[in-house]
Amino acid sequence: MTSAAITHPDAAAVHVDVRRISQRFSSGRGRDLLALDRVDLQAHRGEFVSIVGPSGCGKSTLLYIIAGLLRSSDGEVLVDGKPIVGPDPDRGLVLQNSSIFPWRTVAENVAFGPQMRGVAESERRSLVARYLDMVGLSKFANFYPRELSGGMKQRIAIAQMLACGPSVFLMDEPFGALDSLSREVLQDQLLQLWERDRKTVLFVTHSIDEAVLLSDRIVVMSPLPGRVKEVVRVDLPRPRQETRTLPEFGRLRGHIWSAIRQETMEVIG
Repeated sequence: MTSAAITHPDAAAVHVDVRRISQRFSSGRGRDLLALDRVDLQAHRGEFVSIVGPSGCGKSTLLYIIAGLLRSSDGEVLVDGKPIVGPDPDRGLVLQNSSIFPWRTVAENVAFGPQMRGVAESERRSLVARYLDMVGLSKFANFYPRELSGGMKQRIAIAQMLACGPSVFLMDEPFGALDSLSREVLQDQLLQLWERDRKTVLFVTHSIDEAVLLSDRIVVMSPLPGRVKEVVRVDLPRPRQETRTLPEFGRLRGHIWSAIRQETMEVIG
């Protein structure tokens, strides 16, 4: 276990650097809602970091700020030492409800990002074939999203992100709407993809089990206003597909659950 003030021995390896981010929203009644309060967070290159906490603690808000979709009230986010000024293909985003286009085939959805960047058609075809193979959807290239299951749609969204070539994956509850079996299958596939390419991942989830299974570190956030309460290092061996039954898995899960439950109970009063 580590405290929220964790530092990495190699400062040069910091990839995403969140510095004292605060976010206020206007209620429309002359009073502001403080959603995030001076959040500090670092993700190092190739690291898998999950963000957990009670509902309403600002997890998704923080991710949208890092994605450049929302401008923070205070603080800054640096990627490779440079402040973000808006969305960028180098930061891919996958949401709980997949943002794929229903009128495009699977292949056309995956090709969309490269097409917008002006990638030549022959290279686009190669990228589509590569990433559909990675997520196990090569046989469904000419299908439309309405013909596929929820889990397959999320795999399209992941392939769509991969085809844009980001160095940072931002994932907001990507498996939250799936049944438990589909969720476990996609967790394993995501682990395989990450272990192969070691992209930097910031992963928001309500599932403690999911966070322990996937992560190098887990950021535990407190309720509104969201603050970093604790950062927990996950020292389970990789690959992780067989670690769910290890005693240490259960211990980590119990520790994080206790931290979140304590914060939630204090708010409920």
